Amino acid sequence: MIDALLAPKITGEKSIPLPVKFRLLLIVSIALATVLSTSWLTLWLFVSLDIYLWFRSGLTVRQTVKRLLAMDCLILFTVALIPFSVSGEPVFSLLSFSATKPGILMAMMILLKANIVLLAVMSLSAGIDALTLGKALVELGVSRRFALLMQFTVRYIEVLFLEFHRLRQAMKARGFKAKNTMHTWRSYGFLFGMLLVRSFDRADRISQAMKCRGFRGHFLSHEKRLVSAREYAHFAAYLSLVCLIFCTSFGTFMFPVPIT
Repeated sequence: MIDALLAPKITGEKSIPLPVKFRLLLIVSIALATVLSTSWLTLWLFVSLDIYLWFRSGLTVRQTVKRLLAMDCLILFTVALIPFSVSGEPVFSLLSFSATKPGILMAMMILLKANIVLLAVMSLSAGIDALTLGKALVELGVSRRFALLMQFTVRYIEVLFLEFHRLRQAMKARGFKAKNTMHTWRSYGFLFGMLLVRSFDRADRISQAMKCRGFRGHFLSHEKRLVSAREYAHFAAYLSLVCLIFCTSFGTFMFPVPIT
């Protein structure tokens, strides 16, 4: 996602015709509706909506699958114990622990919800750089300091990684080999300590350079873009669709759909 915020804007016929602040509101709406939904039918409808948004976003299959797999590897560690901690009908046993059917369904639902939210975030944030995202957050009432912190984090996280890589290469050039010894742990302590010191030094130099260029706590911008009636109509249509899909969750309570 950091690479996506640093990448140039995507412009093309497939892009979603919504201002950035409306995209952010739509992301929050889809995320809340997905998390609060307890119906499989509702979740699969959100999957269909995400696929449509992804098709309009211009993202490639490789980018999407790579990011989804990175998140799934983390989520799997979280949901792996749920089948063994929920009471119900046992399905299989592992080391005297029984996995139940309700636990398996709950784990699958959590994993599906996480993928729906991430796919919506990727699709609706495609083509948005960090500076534009910060401006949209300020327009929505988010603290200006938080927006600046986000922008600087996106901009300098790669610089911090390159500094770490240079220090690590310098250690290897001096014959350092990582082992489970006090010397290794002490060397890593010196490594992260030096990285912290250099980060403070670089931050001070960047601050002085920005002040010399007239920085007063916010980025100057002469770009004023008015939202057209067509964009309002597109946002209302997307939001209505999200509300309609979410309402199907209540419909399945009155007419439950059996899970096979």
